Amino acid sequence: MQPTPDKAEHDKTVYRVLARKYRPDSFSRLIGQQALVTTLTNAITLGRIAHAFMLTGVRGIGKTSTARLIAKGLNCTGNLDADGKQGVEPCNQCESCIDITHGRHIDVMEMDAASRTGVNDVRDIIEGAAYRAVSARYKIYIIDEVHMLSDSAFNALLKTLEEPPENVKFILATTEIRKVPATILSRCQRFDLRRVRSDELAAHLESIAKAEQISAEAGALLAIARAAEGSVRDALSMLDQAAAMGADTILESAVTEMLGQAGAEQIIAILTACLEGHADEALRQFDRADNQGAEPEIILADMLEMIHQASLLASGAKIEDVSDSVKEAVSRLAEQGIARLGRAWQLVLAGHAELRNAPQARSAAQMVLIRLAHIAPMPTPAEIIRKLPDAPIQPSASPTPASAASAETPAPTQTHMPAMPAATQPEPAISHSEPEIASPLPESASQPPADAPLDSLLAITDLCEEKGEYILASFIRRHMRPVLVETGKIDVQLIAEADEKMLANLAKMLASWTGQQWLVSLKHEGGAPTIEEAAAQAQQALFDKAATDPMVGAVLETFPSAQITAVNENSDDENNADESRKG
Repeated sequence: MQPTPDKAEHDKTVYRVLARKYRPDSFSRLIGQQALVTTLTNAITLGRIAHAFMLTGVRGIGKTSTARLIAKGLNCTGNLDADGKQGVEPCNQCESCIDITHGRHIDVMEMDAASRTGVNDVRDIIEGAAYRAVSARYKIYIIDEVHMLSDSAFNALLKTLEEPPENVKFILATTEIRKVPATILSRCQRFDLRRVRSDELAAHLESIAKAEQISAEAGALLAIARAAEGSVRDALSMLDQAAAMGADTILESAVTEMLGQAGAEQIIAILTACLEGHADEALRQFDRADNQGAEPEIILADMLEMIHQASLLASGAKIEDVSDSVKEAVSRLAEQGIARLGRAWQLVLAGHAELRNAPQARSAAQMVLIRLAHIAPMPTPAEIIRKLPDAPIQPSASPTPASAASAETPAPTQTHMPAMPAATQPEPAISHSEPEIASPLPESASQPPADAPLDSLLAITDLCEEKGEYILASFIRRHMRPVLVETGKIDVQLIAEADEKMLANLAKMLASWTGQQWLVSLKHEGGAPTIEEAAAQAQQALFDKAATDPMVGAVLETFPSAQITAVNENSDDENNADESRKG
């Protein structure tokens, strides 16, 4: 809705700042607070009006304006319908509305608790509340920054706030809700006013700029809205300043200069250079922004915002409060991947905190860029794992090639790792009546069929490890008991409490790797031992065989607490004898 200035302001020659000129005079013009407006509208319409309201939120989002609107709505004489029922929206034409707007209504008292904090000030309210309203329906007390009241003042207000006279309403406003005693909060109907979104605030600024005949670039208004951090008053103050700076022409470059910011292109250039490991280019771009008046702290804050936007995009989320010119650059940053962006976020965030304690903010910011440029090109843990030599990961219970009978204390009990969670991908549901999982064939298989036949769980496990799917490989080794394994079809039985969704994940992975459809079926009986169980059985068989050796038997008999911990079968009998003597 097109904003309208306060009508009383037209009658004065003194210039009024936009924050005062465009103060909302009706609930419909209160932007960004739809939940509050709906609740108050229904409450007034239904006659369910609380005796005390608590408005809380950050600076400049409409707490005082809302308090005045409530006072107008309750006392307006021009918003009655044909049946005499009270309406919601103030008419702003009647005597009550005009007097409340100018702060001179005898029955609507505004008190600044920041300057009137004592118990005597509250006593004036208590004594006044005992008398009926003079000319309005309700006597209304608006107490701004109520958290500044002293403890004794809060205590004095408790009884009146809980049970005020029928024609008395209290509207309290604060930016520090945590400093308000719980005894006060429990007696009020609380409304948390939220920050206004950047896109919504930019649209509001655009409508005001048109009403004031100010030419403003869309990027400039968005920059102001983002710098305001959800505060409408801050945004209007910056719009006022930018309009004066550019003689009613607001350019994005002028706004970034006014705010002490670097342009989006410069921030992206700095960040790109750092992520590519070019510290010299990053420092050159930083010096350029610094010479143009950008604050080092703001530069790092803008870098954090760019990293955040790129991370959202890399995660599949939508970004809306970014201009089209910047969105393309953010898309390129998103290609770095969440791991690299997350690491960059941690480095820049830590560096941003260091600036407060640094003797020179500029030098500290430069060190952050150097550090980021040095660390960013380093491979992520996932990349390091993929570059390791292809070596199958042995299960903890697999036989190790060493032969000896240990005369030590018994080996500690082997600890098994808990089952890893399934991969977070959309999984086809597993039907227990027909427990088969078929993975759809991908549109274009990225890999040709494997050379080695995938006719055993061990071969499939090796393929999973080769592709970097170590969680899936571990699940196969420890939880899947094969019933039937052949190319394109797997029937398995799962051990108790195993995640059945992993079967769907296995089917998808095999289809993408081999280029053919795989059918994975869940059976409830008939499964052979798992790979891990088979390895443990094979190891135990070697231990039993080793125990029949005369020399090993003699050692075990001499040292009753000794146990066989490993067996190495050598073809050379002489070497085998030497190893036995060493044991």
